[in-house]
Amino acid sequence: MPKAAPARPREIFAWAMFDFANSSYTTIVVTVAFSVYFTSTVAPSDNADLLWGLALGLSNILVLLSAPLIGAAADDSGRKKPFLAVTYLSCVGATAALYFVTPGSVVVGIALFVLSNIAFAHGENLIGAFLPEISTPQTVGRISGLGWGLGYFGGLASLLLIRPLMSAGLDAGNLDRLRWIWPITAGFFLLAALPTFAWLEERVERETWRGLVAYARRGFGRLVTTGHSITHFRELAKFLLVFFVYSLGFTIAISFSGIFARTTLGFSANELVTLFLILQFSSAAGAVAFGWLQDAFGSRRTLQLSLLIWIAVGLASAACQTKGQFLWIGLTAGVGIGSLQAASRGLISTFSPPSKSGEFFGFWGLSQRAAFALGPILFGLVSSWSGSQRLAVLMTTVFFTAGLIGLQWIDEAAGRAAAVAWHEEG
Repeated sequence: MPKAAPARPREIFAWAMFDFANSSYTTIVVTVAFSVYFTSTVAPSDNADLLWGLALGLSNILVLLSAPLIGAAADDSGRKKPFLAVTYLSCVGATAALYFVTPGSVVVGIALFVLSNIAFAHGENLIGAFLPEISTPQTVGRISGLGWGLGYFGGLASLLLIRPLMSAGLDAGNLDRLRWIWPITAGFFLLAALPTFAWLEERVERETWRGLVAYARRGFGRLVTTGHSITHFRELAKFLLVFFVYSLGFTIAISFSGIFARTTLGFSANELVTLFLILQFSSAAGAVAFGWLQDAFGSRRTLQLSLLIWIAVGLASAACQTKGQFLWIGLTAGVGIGSLQAASRGLISTFSPPSKSGEFFGFWGLSQRAAFALGPILFGLVSSWSGSQRLAVLMTTVFFTAGLIGLQWIDEAAGRAAAVAWHEEG
């Protein structure tokens, strides 16, 4: 089969635009607005943190169970792009339907959130699986960083778009305006992702469709096959374990930062938007700047620096007493968010031969979603049982410290060599 042509700048931009588009979902639904609306207005106050943690956990458990099927079907059939389109439209539709979630409708709210978050997670895995095809080991950091950087500008744009609707608060008194936030967020995602489907190319030759049952067998069989070949990809396996550990802290920060600011520090709706506008700018800067650092100094060193930032953020957040202090913490956390995500995705790409990119990004997604399944539940349990969100925030530093130590055992050069050898032998 002839070698695919290198990705053109327009195609790289189209790939990165999906990060721009889907960041509206994570920013508005998961972090800033719907999470706070659900815990303060929809759910009973005494169990709100736990219910939100369980909703996140359930959605990510279902992603864990379905990821091998989706990864195998997309890879083996040469249909990553159609699968991406299905997950994108599903997330858009379920997000728009959050319009029907009103105070007391806990079951409807959880069901729609779970559906939208499953679709979002699979879309994130699928778009990541294109990265090895459009980058080289010399450019992967910059391209991954471009995606995350544009993503944070997408979050910024969507925040500015819905800010007027949040101005009167995130409680029942502002319900008529709040309900329109979710369809507007869905519309932003729908329109902003169109360049991806117009210009991003499918580079794997399309095969005859074999049916979901066959791909399910293939996908779960790959878990066994990859387990048998773990000695070849052992650096990848070690990194996925370390990634899971530090992602426990990261997922807690993403899922509960808005809730912590609102509940513990008393941020108003407008102040929350200001906080996350600052965070989006610093996250974009962190993603792009650390992408260059990754190409210059390697992914492992970049990740270690990022985790040091996160340890400082966790300690400072637990001790924070004022809104002004938390704004400065948010500025620092933004740099950590962008750098950690870009460098993690870039390292997975480095360790992945192109023929197994969908599978390995599926495993990356499995590790990430396992952390999203467990981390928020742990926060909800600690917060509900202790009555202290500060103690639950402090717990994140344990995970970041463990990840920092674990990275010492990752040999980046060996992982890259294993991917190259597999590709050349294949």
